[in-house]
Amino acid sequence: MNIEKARFNMIEQQVKPWKVLDEKLLGAMATIPREKFVPESYRNLAYADIAIPLGHNQSMLTPRELARMIQGLELTGVEKVLEIGCGSGYASALLSKLASKVYSVDIISDFVKNSRKRLRQLAFSNVEVEEVDAADGWLAHAPYDAILITSALPHLTETIKRSLSAKGRIATILGSAGSYTATLCKPDEQGQWQSTPLFPMDAKPMINTEQPNQFVF
Repeated sequence: MNIEKARFNMIEQQVKPWKVLDEKLLGAMATIPREKFVPESYRNLAYADIAIPLGHNQSMLTPRELARMIQGLELTGVEKVLEIGCGSGYASALLSKLASKVYSVDIISDFVKNSRKRLRQLAFSNVEVEEVDAADGWLAHAPYDAILITSALPHLTETIKRSLSAKGRIATILGSAGSYTATLCKPDEQGQWQSTPLFPMDAKPMINTEQPNQFVF
């Protein structure tokens, strides 16, 4: 596989057609070697438009889905960002190119260990990865200017809301099984929370988060 060509095609054929036009984000995607963040058996599919399995019943978002969510955070380079669910570490790497400091947490120890190793090897020095159950948020370094949550929640908890700065925003996935939507959430000037749906998607529910009851008729 021609890695450079595959990376170029990912951006031109998957990401840009999804209205992802942020030049800094596209530049990060053009330079970060996504193939180093996927399981070895999926290296030849690193730039394909698929959700790559990571084990532990988790998977990476497709490049276009992740890019659209990150773009919604409108990062300028000075922000302190929380990522809930480090997964492979690829989103952490993208965020590190767009923000001042990134705290990435995950409940799965294998993901934490492997993400730390990859990010260290690739010299992403402004990312800290911690093994934490953050289903209800993580206030250790709050308030955060932006929060990225890449697994599904039925709603934003009050703790997660409190961990965001007054002018910050959250890119998350909300809903219930079979009806998930990538969503941007932020408080307005009166402190009322506003939500903007981005796109429907498949997702894995956040571990240790209570999911809505599913009725069967």
